[in-house]
Amino acid sequence: MIAACAGIVGFAYGMHSPIVPVFARQELGADFSQVGVIGMANFLPYMLVPFFVGAMLDRTNKAFLLSAGVALNIVAIFMLSQAQTVPETIALRGLAGVAHAVFWPSSEVLVSTNTPLERRVKWISIFIATWIAGFMTGPLLGKLILDYFDYRVLFQLSAIGISLAIVPALLLVRHGRPVKGEASHMQTASLGDIKKEFSSKPVLSASILYYAVTFGVTLAIIPAYMKDAAISDQNIEIIFFAFGAARFAFLPLVQKIAPHGRMALAMAVVMTAAGMAISFAFSSVLSFAVALMLIGVGTSIFYPVTFNLVTRDAPVEKMGSRLGIYGALFGAGWTAGPIAVGLSSDAFGPSSPYLAFFIIGAALASAIAMKKSS
Repeated sequence: MIAACAGIVGFAYGMHSPIVPVFARQELGADFSQVGVIGMANFLPYMLVPFFVGAMLDRTNKAFLLSAGVALNIVAIFMLSQAQTVPETIALRGLAGVAHAVFWPSSEVLVSTNTPLERRVKWISIFIATWIAGFMTGPLLGKLILDYFDYRVLFQLSAIGISLAIVPALLLVRHGRPVKGEASHMQTASLGDIKKEFSSKPVLSASILYYAVTFGVTLAIIPAYMKDAAISDQNIEIIFFAFGAARFAFLPLVQKIAPHGRMALAMAVVMTAAGMAISFAFSSVLSFAVALMLIGVGTSIFYPVTFNLVTRDAPVEKMGSRLGIYGALFGAGWTAGPIAVGLSSDAFGPSSPYLAFFIIGAALASAIAMKKSS
């Protein structure tokens, strides 16, 4: 049921998400800085909301929170079709961010608390595979819709599609009850917890931040960058299909790579950095497709591996709080990326941030490799 819910939501996200930055730039007249603010508004809740959601997940029925996340998504995506200004779009993307910040940790904890430790990587990989499969195929329907309709109809149909996820979410009620001892041992994540996470696991934390920043930019800024490079709406959807296909195709190898820890992280960083270098140097449909496929492979490694490293030493009754810390750390990178890239794109040119990501990625991969060898 968790997989079905993830697949439906992922499909609806795949339909419309790559087009939101294009909609803002083409129909609302947003510059890159404003596109960055729209992306930041979408991701900012994922930095803040997990502080509270993580605590709630330890003491309430997780399926109800999952359903609430789906319901908020329906409202936010449908109302996006009515947006006429950049501020309205910022507010609605913020609401969509709250929805995702409730939906995603709820899904993670439902997987974690219903699977034994030794099988957790397998089941989180299955969960993420269904999400990616949906996100991969969604752009194909999005392309078909854009062949005949406008952006606003695309958003409305995406909202209708995501509403189907309410059914499997509610069917998970009996699996979402709090584990005994959760309420009495509840621990709310704080800024101090995040600082402690940084100091105790600096390489892991840096890798999560790099993943979060680049992933956020891929979703929130790169589509607008493509449109400025004369890539059509339909081809943008096809490129994001390739992005999802690369993520999905590589997932079967993740279980073999996961035990290698730092090597897997280094590989993910290298793939992402290479994709960013191509995005900087070339601007054709083929080059963007190759770049996003490399980034897709990187993200398919990042998520299950970092998820396992974060949760492997956490007791079940503290899983929600631990994932709240992880979610807030991820959200910090996810939030900072779009606004930083939006501002730098307007200041130094649309391609400049991708060169910076390549340089940072190369340095991070080298640091991971040196730490492993030492």
